[in-house]
Amino acid sequence: MVMSFAPLSPDLQISFYSRLRTVRSLYLHDALRSTLEAADLDLGLVDAELREFADRSTLRRLAAHGIRGEVFFPVPYLLGRNPFLLGYYRLLLGFSQKAFYGQGPFGKFGGMEETGKVRAGIESALPTLCASLAVSVSVLVSEIDPIHQGIVHELQLLTLGPQFRGGNNNDIGRKAMERLRGLLVGMIAPYKPVMAGHSMAFQNDSGLTCHVRFASDPDVTFTQELGGQKRHLLAIELKGGKDISNVWNRLGEAEKSHLSAHKVAFNERWTVLNVDVVSGLETLLTAKEKSSSTTRFFFLEKILDKTSDEGKNFREVLGSILGARLDG
Repeated sequence: MVMSFAPLSPDLQISFYSRLRTVRSLYLHDALRSTLEAADLDLGLVDAELREFADRSTLRRLAAHGIRGEVFFPVPYLLGRNPFLLGYYRLLLGFSQKAFYGQGPFGKFGGMEETGKVRAGIESALPTLCASLAVSVSVLVSEIDPIHQGIVHELQLLTLGPQFRGGNNNDIGRKAMERLRGLLVGMIAPYKPVMAGHSMAFQNDSGLTCHVRFASDPDVTFTQELGGQKRHLLAIELKGGKDISNVWNRLGEAEKSHLSAHKVAFNERWTVLNVDVVSGLETLLTAKEKSSSTTRFFFLEKILDKTSDEGKNFREVLGSILGARLDG
């Protein structure tokens, strides 16, 4: 008898493939090749800048394997003609966008990879950038043996994998945040809140002004004006990932946020998860262990359902904190 297994979905890999097709022409070999094949390119200028910025012994080693220097070394002339190529060299060196653009002076060059443009005042700094990256490239090449042009693509893909996964996680988190925000806005809608950017304000049943702010660390905060002072009512941390195997790590991240919220007198600190750890006693006890600063746990899918017991509890407790009837 042949057993039957439920097929696993390759949706994530399909998404990665779609993104790979997009970045190939911007940041991978196709981008460098199309830049070099431009009819008006001055290859002599490329060679001159390679001699200026690249280590001679490294260039000779690359040449011995039939590899031109610009495959590994960035030069100002090429980056000026195609600023997207900064992403090519960043990926080759193995730096995530956060790690690269978050370090020292490199942040000001982020727009090159994002927009393909060199903003005013940055062009004069390209030689300094290339000189710095050339040192990193020399170290990298010295550790690669054997060396061949295909290794460039392999190293870039190794960097792209975590970047794609991080981007996918960001998309999941953003969609979860949109759902939570939609829920809260809908619940408060009868009080005709005044919207301003990432915040909204409304008058509760006692005529007191309550503020709701959507930000990060924590993701949502509720405050109230009372006697010229601001009361910190509630901080909510949302973890939108659906991977059950990583839920405890996400709770650890929520704990850090709630510890900060506790320091500024948020006595109510809720964690909303996209994984159900609330219904099972064992998993709930583990959740409390991972985030002891969380005062209440909720499951996003259930609080979105106003007919569920958890959805009703979410509305009742939040309403009592805000001094409002939240039926939406």
